[in-house]
Amino acid sequence: MPARQTLALPLAPPLAPGRLSLPAPRTVLALLLAVLLPVAVELGLASSLDRPARAALILFSLAIIGWGLTRLDDTLVALLAALGMALWVFPTPDPVFAALGNDLVWLLIAAFILADALKRAGLADRLARLVAARARTPRTLFHGLGLVMLATAFVVPSTSGRAALMIPVHAALTGATTNPRLRRALALLFPTAILLSAFASLTGAGAHLLAAEMIGRWTDRPIGFLDWALLGLPFALASTALAIEAILLLFLTPEDRRTPLAAPAAMAAAPERSAAPAGAITALVVLGWFTAPLHGVDDTLIALAGALLLTLPALGGGGLRDGLKAVEWPLILFMAATIAIADGLTASGVSGRMVGGALERLGGMAPVLACAGLAAIGLLLHLVVQSRTARVSVLLPPVLAGAAGLGLDPAGAGLLVVAATGFCQTLMASAKPVAMFGLAGEGQGYGPADLLRLSLALLPMLFALLLLFALAIWPALGFGRFPL
Repeated sequence: MPARQTLALPLAPPLAPGRLSLPAPRTVLALLLAVLLPVAVELGLASSLDRPARAALILFSLAIIGWGLTRLDDTLVALLAALGMALWVFPTPDPVFAALGNDLVWLLIAAFILADALKRAGLADRLARLVAARARTPRTLFHGLGLVMLATAFVVPSTSGRAALMIPVHAALTGATTNPRLRRALALLFPTAILLSAFASLTGAGAHLLAAEMIGRWTDRPIGFLDWALLGLPFALASTALAIEAILLLFLTPEDRRTPLAAPAAMAAAPERSAAPAGAITALVVLGWFTAPLHGVDDTLIALAGALLLTLPALGGGGLRDGLKAVEWPLILFMAATIAIADGLTASGVSGRMVGGALERLGGMAPVLACAGLAAIGLLLHLVVQSRTARVSVLLPPVLAGAAGLGLDPAGAGLLVVAATGFCQTLMASAKPVAMFGLAGEGQGYGPADLLRLSLALLPMLFALLLLFALAIWPALGFGRFPL
């Protein structure tokens, strides 16, 4: 008789004494707030807010908790909040579905297709090669690369996408030098210039498109591509140039800054294919955006026309299917969901009745102090909320609702906050470009101490620059006048 066989089942090892895994403090705090905030709103505000308004406030608060205190995907959090708006705030779910048809969503899709065509043509790499071949000192190289990265903000609608374009350039430059200080400074240059120069263009970041939509709806003053460029380009140029000078002074010695540079051999390689079609069509698209007041054609239609042309095989495109694969669909859904959330806050009256009413009680605060407070909050919020679009989603509704009570023009206050959210160089996790270049090959990146050192230098500099633009330069351009 055969021996009886037994099935051995793997057993989980017993927990060692003192090794019990506990939730992280942030997780515990998130759970507590997620339970207590809805209860507090329902019990404390039932007499002053109707049910849709209370629901909108609860959903917005839960979204902030999800973005700031949990590891949940930002897009998932936004979609859940938008779903809640459809169920409990809007009379019908139509506003949530309509957000996907928003013209700025389509502008973002077209911009991603344009960016993919530029990447295939290697246009940004060619511009950087030209700069590197002509630069003679680290200062001219750094400022030249900063201008190249600023130029990409007009066609690439994602800071992480622009970072991906620049990674080969960074690798070629750092591989051509043995100076560890120059390597570290170069690694810090790329994410810093990418993040700060993004404000130059409406398409520089998804957060800008969301902000333009919110500000336009609240103030009945649409902000187009040309409007944004006139306001954002000077700030982007100034902030990028000052940041580059800070990097040169902090991380290079005087001798390093004077040492002549030789163009890396990898940057002098002959291009494999012509970039003329992509460059010409992209230039026409940008020209069409800038001249929109003359011809009256919508910015989104111009972008879609250029994107479709660049997918034609005769023009060297990779095809529409490949272009659509390059679209960052999570960002598209995130933007549509946050538009729906903002619409819910406005439609329910939460923004005006709650936040606006609370800020109006501070009406005696001097506008200069109010601007300083908004700038400080915008600059520091990246320590809690990593996504820039999420930061704009959190800050803009209450700022637009309460700006008048603080003696501020809502459009100008909104622009101030959006400009401030571009600063996020303190932590590796604060922005994808920061992590991408910080975690470069051995000896080619930087560490947390380097980021903190740079951040401490940039913070007061950007704070002062924000106040200068908000109180003097933007009002001189006819935007955001503050009754001082």
